[in-house]
Amino acid sequence: MDRSRALALEYAETQYLRARVQGLASLPGNPYRASLQGEPGCGAFVVGGNPSPMMNRVHGDWAQQARCLVELLQTCATYAPAIALIAESAKVASTLELEGQPLQRLKGWTHGQLFAAVGELAPPPSTLDIEPVTASTLEGFCALHGESFKTPAAARPVNQAAFGGLLNEGRGHLYLLREQGVAVAGAALFIADNGVAYLGTAFTTRAARGQGYHRALIAHRLQQAAALGARSVAATALVNSQSRRNLEHCGLRLSHLQTLYRAVP
Repeated sequence: MDRSRALALEYAETQYLRARVQGLASLPGNPYRASLQGEPGCGAFVVGGNPSPMMNRVHGDWAQQARCLVELLQTCATYAPAIALIAESAKVASTLELEGQPLQRLKGWTHGQLFAAVGELAPPPSTLDIEPVTASTLEGFCALHGESFKTPAAARPVNQAAFGGLLNEGRGHLYLLREQGVAVAGAALFIADNGVAYLGTAFTTRAARGQGYHRALIAHRLQQAAALGARSVAATALVNSQSRRNLEHCGLRLSHLQTLYRAVP
């Protein structure tokens, strides 16, 4: 594992997630009780209205910023934020300690982190109808996202607000793929300030799966990343998933594994 590359990938993913929470925190009255602390390199983002580890994280370098990370875990304890560990193997401990703070692994939250240099990629042009999401099509994008992931109805408004914040941030880009005018798939792209383009959420309606739409959206975002000046691209996927196989088909390769932990109360 190339540690500097792994940290660059983790940083890009964190910026993508942090930007979504920033959008929530910017809403008038802050209805979802979103908060950002620290800096992009070592900080936390939390959302009182959504307990998902995607929206509640403490982030930084375990090796260099352990004390800061533990302080943030304790400060944000009421939100039960997750913290990501970089690993080379899926055989990670169920419990760990960080500066005396006990941590418990979250089951189902070990993912592969994939990476590629933009110059090494040559995605084929897509003939499919892929369009950027705008304010007028954001609601449709979010509805499709919620249906594809079976998101509970109570969590859908906060997701829409977060995606809206991502668009307003400027470095976030959302895309819809249509088949005969009907939206069937969507995906996100975020250009982090370290030059890494992070391929965020991607989804396809159940009825439209197996038609190559996910690969088409990967290829489209790789082209967009190059056009936007990114030097490399990164993505997250379950290790034994079709998503990982599609990413590797398009040229990305496994960098490392990421496992999430939570502080033991």
